[in-house]
This record gives sequence, C-alpha cells and structure tokens, in this order.
Amino acid sequence: MKADDLFMKEIKKSRTFILGAGFSAGAGVPLTAELLSKAMKKFEAECNGIFQRVNNYARECFEIDEGEEVDYSTVGFSELCTFLEYIELKEYGGGERWSSNGSKEKINLRYFLAKTLIEITPSGDDIPKIYIDFVNELHERDIIISFNWDPLLERALDFVNKEYTYTFEDKKIKICKLHGSVNWRLGEIPDYAKSVINLDWESMKYTEGMMDTEMYFSSSVLSKYHWFNGSRNSEIDPFLVLPGYGKSFDVRANAVMWYKPEFVFCFTHDVYIIGLSLAPDDFFIRSYFLSTLPYLSDSIESQRRTIHIINPDQSVKDNYSFVTKTQQCVIHCEYFDSKHIDSMRKNRQSA
Repeated sequence: MKADDLFMKEIKKSRTFILGAGFSAGAGVPLTAELLSKAMKKFEAECNGIFQRVNNYARECFEIDEGEEVDYSTVGFSELCTFLEYIELKEYGGGERWSSNGSKEKINLRYFLAKTLIEITPSGDDIPKIYIDFVNELHERDIIISFNWDPLLERALDFVNKEYTYTFEDKKIKICKLHGSVNWRLGEIPDYAKSVINLDWESMKYTEGMMDTEMYFSSSVLSKYHWFNGSRNSEIDPFLVLPGYGKSFDVRANAVMWYKPEFVFCFTHDVYIIGLSLAPDDFFIRSYFLSTLPYLSDSIESQRRTIHIINPDQSVKDNYSFVTKTQQCVIHCEYFDSKHIDSMRKNRQSA
C-alpha cells in the first residue's frame, strides 16, 4: 500500500468527538440548574461574606424580595453571570479590580462551581461502565472537543491508563476544552500566593504562539485531595468560561483552543456530537460550528464522512438544520449508551 493511501486509511479510522453537558449527565454530573444550586450552598458554607454579596446581587438581578430566599435551581445562570459582569464593569470604571482574572465574586463563583464538580464527578471504580468503554474505544489519532468543565473524561482515561494531552502532542488522545476546565488556571501564580504544596502546574504553551498570558494545567488538581484536605489552596484558581455577557471576554484567554480545532477535521473522518443541544442563543458555539461543520464534505471522497448527533432532545433536529441540510448526517434522538460505542467501533474497524 502506498504511503498516501496508508495515511488516508489512518485518517478514516480517526474521529472527532464533540461533547456537551449531556455526555457527562449519565455519570451523575449535574446540569446547569442543579450545579449552580449545589455550588451556591457550598459557597455559602465556606465563604459566607462574599456569598452574601453575590446573593444580594442575585436579589437585585432577579427582583427578589428581601424576605425571600434566592432559589438558584430556578434563576437564570447566564443572567446572573451577566449581572456580575456589570458589577465588575462598574468597579473597573471606578479604578477598583480585585484581579486581572475577574472580581472577587466571579473568581469565587468559578472556584465553588469547580469544587462541586470535583466532588460529584465519579472516579476510579465508581465511573459508570459506559465511560470506561468509551475511553477504551479512543485511540491516539482521535480528537475530543469538549464544552464541559468537569474532569470525567480525564478521570476515565487515567483509570484505563491512556495518555491524553491538552497541547496537541503526538501519540496522545487530544482534548480541547473550549470552556476551560476545573484543573486549569490562567497566568502564573504570584510569589506571595504560592503554597508549600507542589501542584505540578504545566504550561499549555499559549505564549509560544499568539497569546500574552500563559494557561497552565495540573493533573494533581483533578483529584479531590487538594480541594478537601485542609484550607483552601491559593494556587487553585479554576479557569472556567462562564455564560452570559462576560463570555465574550473569557474566551479570549482561551483563544488557542478555539483557533486550533478548526483544523482538526483535516486529520479525522467521522464526527460524533454527544449531548450538545446547541442552544440558539449560544452564539460562540453556533458560530464555531457554522464556520466548520457545513463544509466537511468532499465530493471526491470514496467514503464520505458522517456526522452523528446523539441527543434525546427533539429540538436538536431544528438546532442542527444547517448541518443536516449540507452533510451526510445521522441524528440519534436518544441518550448516549453502549450501542453507540459498538457502532463507533464497527465504523472504525470497517474504515
């Protein structure tokens, strides 16, 4: 077999997986409303002073009377984050800013969202079998684009001893987390804030390209130990892209992750979109897809690639209409389960 033919055969065995919140839901990782509610309870218990400020802003934002409790399972997460962005804007205009990474309120909200995910996301033997089967099916040429903050994928890969990378290294499964991750931080740790515990932060090499501020990740921070053993570690400052107006600023710090994945489709074949409902008002994700997914077909391919959309939500058909009209696309209007992994395996083996 010629080298070019062998290369194309390898590409046809390689996939792009695009993961949304529905992917992790089967492992008990809460969706937005439940996550916010649980995180705010933890926020109140562990950092009551700043929580009360956020709580008062929530009352103002949602016009809740002083005598009523804020029900964080029903309020709009995006609206709350936008209101906090407005508060930060006022502080910035007045010459006050806690950190280049945001206000005290936003930094602590990110922290307690991340801490809640670290606590709830299963690890080791507690990871449901479907996720172990999924990562066992992955190979080094596969690329995963995730919009999730949680560590489920990394914990499953660690459990089966498969190597992965956030930096597009060869011979490792590549993970692109476009909304950040619980084990990432933006910028170096100031000397005065360094803890005595070595968290083994590694550079993601953003500043070797287009960025001025470096992003770091720590595999140690994926475990519960550094979150729940003793006092809060000042080095843990999770980089999470929050929804709402401020997202337009937060994603700039992670621009490398939004830029590089536009090229992943050149090195993979079939695409699997799992548990991503593609909300009509999430213009960043929609814009990313609009500039990539409608242009995947190549009329000269002997075996055209297929986009598989796995999601039980009936609205998916309308939300992805710009893809289904132009591409070879299969919508699986059902929850992600083992039969989808079996199908992935058969498609790879027959490529």
